[in-house]
This record gives sequence, C-alpha cells and structure tokens, in this order.
Amino acid sequence: MQETDSQPPKARLWFAVAALLIGAGVLAHHSESHPSWMLGLNHAARLMSDTFWSCITVSGLGWAVLILVSIMSRGDLGTRVVITGFILGGVVTHTLKPLLSLPRPGAALDVELIHFIGNPVINHHSMPSGHALAALCMGTLWVCLIRAHAYPRWLVWLSWAIASSIAASRIAVGAHWPADVLVGGGLGLMVGWLAWRFPFPWPSKKEFAFPWLPVLIESLGAWAAFTFDEGMPLALVWQWLLGGLAVASVLWRIQAWWSRATFKPTA
Repeated sequence: MQETDSQPPKARLWFAVAALLIGAGVLAHHSESHPSWMLGLNHAARLMSDTFWSCITVSGLGWAVLILVSIMSRGDLGTRVVITGFILGGVVTHTLKPLLSLPRPGAALDVELIHFIGNPVINHHSMPSGHALAALCMGTLWVCLIRAHAYPRWLVWLSWAIASSIAASRIAVGAHWPADVLVGGGLGLMVGWLAWRFPFPWPSKKEFAFPWLPVLIESLGAWAAFTFDEGMPLALVWQWLLGGLAVASVLWRIQAWWSRATFKPTA
C-alpha cells in the first residue's frame, strides 16, 4: 500500500498521557501498598498460561520490536522510525536504570511469593521497564503507520491491546513492579512520538534502488530470533516464528525489488 503523509499525534495530548503514566508510576513506587499490588497482579496473571505470557514478553525485546515495526511498511518508513525509537529508547533505558538502581521484585520480596516465568530476574536496575518502554513505543509507531497507510482503524485498538499486554507481561513473569511498567510505558509514548516526528534520516533513493536498510534490519532481527537465548523456553517456537516472519519479509522485499529492476521501463 502506498505510504501517505501523516502528522504525528498532537504533542500536548500525547505527552500529557505520557506524563500521567509516569506520575502514576512515581506515586505507586512510593506507596506502601506497592508490594501487595505487585504480588496481586502477578498472581492474577496466572489466569493466563505461562506460555502466553512468555510469548507476549518476548515480543517486547529490542530485536522483536525492530521486526514487528519494520514489516508494517513495505517501503523503508517503518524501518527508519523503528531505528530511531530503538536508539533513543536504548539511551533512555540504559541511562535511567543504573542512575536509579532500584531493586527488582525478586531482590526485595520473598521469592517464594512471586510466580516467576522463565529465568527469574533478580537484580537491581528495575526502573524503568525496558520492555514497557519498547512496547508503548512500538504501539505508538504502529498507530502512526496505520494512519499513514490508511489501514483499517480497528488495528489501532489491536495495537494498543498488544502493546499494553507486553507491558503487563513484565509483572506477570515476575520481572518488574507496576511502577516500573507505568514509568516505562510513559517514556515509551514519548520515545515513539519523537521517533515518528524525527525519523532516522535517509536520502531520497532512486525508484529501483535495492532496499538494503529494511533488508539489513530485518535480517539482523531474524538472526537474533534464531540465535538468542532470552530465558523464556516456553516462547522458543514463537521466537522462531518471529524470525521466520522477518525472513519472509526480507524475501518479499528482494523479490519485489528484483521484479521492478528487471521490468523497469526503458527510455
């Protein structure tokens, strides 16, 4: 589908929602009820299977986000905005985590009380949740791409549902506090807006140029999906499926480029 111009969401509204999430996270962090909220949500999440939460949480990893946003656009738009979000989000996450150096639930609570899924994450550097940041950044970019491509509007609600589930999965697997997820989600909205507004610069390419940027990014995503051990054995098949999705997208891009290059009109 042809890409169309799309303005980013209104900054005031977008950043107001982000600020509300961050503010709620700060208040939750300082609440005496925070540990009980974490345990309550962690136990309530057992209504869904461990396999479900494993697959959902893997979808918020950096390489997965690169794949899931890039494939939304058959041009290079998705790739350019997700690279921007990936770099900016990484800087924000890895600056704040050591600066705050807050303990994760497994380091502050009795581990016997927490339902862990996958390899337990028990250390410091809890806030903000990098997965929640990546998920809400991805949701923002999905919504912007849906608007830019004039995709069906119901996909907007599906995007937010998936992004919110990824963020919530960090409580479900026992890796993060609710405050971490709220703050990470608010930051993710900001990062996503900035990534869409100021995407990775890319010179105007010739009509039949090889799409090496999306091919490179999706190939790297596929390599990570097939080789990285993410500590979620129940999600291994889903991880491979994400890698297969990236490979299929790469092959489609190459085939589409070859068809255009082979049958391009001659003067």
